[in-house]
Amino acid sequence: MHAAVLVLALLRVLGVGTSTFDHHVHDRDVAVSGAEPLLCTRCHAVKAGLLVGRPDHAACFGTCHGAAPGKTHPIKPAPEQLRLCTACHTEASLLAPRSKAVGVVFPPYTPADFSLAAGHKMHREVTCTACHPTRAAAPHKRCAGCHDGGPAHGPAMTACVGCHTPGSGKPEPPRLIEPVNTITAAFSHPKHTARGGAAADCVTCHASVRDTDDFHLPRPVATACSGCHDITQSCTKCHPQPPTGKFEVERRMPRFTHATHLTGDATCAQCHSLSKSGELIVAGHAACAPCHAPDFGARKPKICGACHNASEPWRPLVADRMPPDTTELGVTLDHRKHPTPCESCHSLTTRTTQLRPPRGHRACTGAACHAVSGGAAPQLGACESCHQVGLAAKRTAQRLAAPWSVRALFDHAPHRRAADGTPLACTACHTDLGGASIDALATPAKATCAPCHDGTTAFKLTGTTCTRCHLGGRP
Repeated sequence: MHAAVLVLALLRVLGVGTSTFDHHVHDRDVAVSGAEPLLCTRCHAVKAGLLVGRPDHAACFGTCHGAAPGKTHPIKPAPEQLRLCTACHTEASLLAPRSKAVGVVFPPYTPADFSLAAGHKMHREVTCTACHPTRAAAPHKRCAGCHDGGPAHGPAMTACVGCHTPGSGKPEPPRLIEPVNTITAAFSHPKHTARGGAAADCVTCHASVRDTDDFHLPRPVATACSGCHDITQSCTKCHPQPPTGKFEVERRMPRFTHATHLTGDATCAQCHSLSKSGELIVAGHAACAPCHAPDFGARKPKICGACHNASEPWRPLVADRMPPDTTELGVTLDHRKHPTPCESCHSLTTRTTQLRPPRGHRACTGAACHAVSGGAAPQLGACESCHQVGLAAKRTAQRLAAPWSVRALFDHAPHRRAADGTPLACTACHTDLGGASIDALATPAKATCAPCHDGTTAFKLTGTTCTRCHLGGRP
């Protein structure tokens, strides 16, 4: 007994006898010996298409490895047989008396010796539940119904190598590659299949799986959900947690602009609606979905960053990219048709613009003015009647480039009062408001500046300091 223990210890040092039977090493040894290759069914008995038990001593001894060892315990195999025994038996089971023997310990086969070449594409005509039943079934039992050796059913169950290909490579065995999944915590297959109809058919959502035989199985995209769910709203209902591992996101794309969207036959009303008071309602996702539906359903959407702080659906997507200070549009307006005090419209001063009308339609609504329906023409919903893309920027550029323009330096704030401190009306300088449209509004004449710029109240108009007011477009 002590001799057997020493032999086992020596084999352990040499890396032998660790209960790790390897099919490929065994096949190599058979080939090197010059013997004929062994069929899988030589060791693995198959009955009615199903594996029957596991290999026993009859598979190893007799024709291949000589006489089987005795059945007495402790077993005293010859040294040349000890390596065979410890491929399937632990040392403890070999050396212990029968009353304490732990029996046969089969190899864990890890890493896996074989992979399964059973692609979805080659089985696309088979119903999903034939291989993925609601209740677990023996692996071969799922295949035996088709693989009967018939010409139209692929290899027979006894032709093992037709489906089981050698799994080689270290340290990872053949395995399914897990794709990024961000809905694990929220999605439930039973809740979806219980609805019946199309929801009960796997390919309603997993259509792309049927077109690949790769180990990387594509997951459904959000567009597969759009038939039942509004995928433009409440992303965190399905995506409450970030995925494990690395997740690359697309950000940020340029800020949203009207100029890139108001092209062709596009109209303002396609995205914006008006409230009862006539104020513009900010467009939501519904306005974007008709054109950007593929991006809403993409794993890495690109358009979210045009308005939001991120694009990951499990994060609070705050709309933090507000419109620019200067308008992209521009209003066409005839002062002759709006004989109201200037201050009723020109009441807002921003970081970049002085005395502009307030945002929205507040300056346009009221008694005898424009309304959502009725009132003076045009109605507020006819956006293009007043608004034009790029008009404000074009108008500003023209005024800055005008000969001896004062627009770059002039400040309305200190000019709101006369020399004696009394409020100064806009029409004191803008004398042509009653007969000009906003597009033809002329720069006030120099004579309107003379009462204050007399050399006492303010610097004189004459002299060599013209550039104190005039910078743009000098001839």
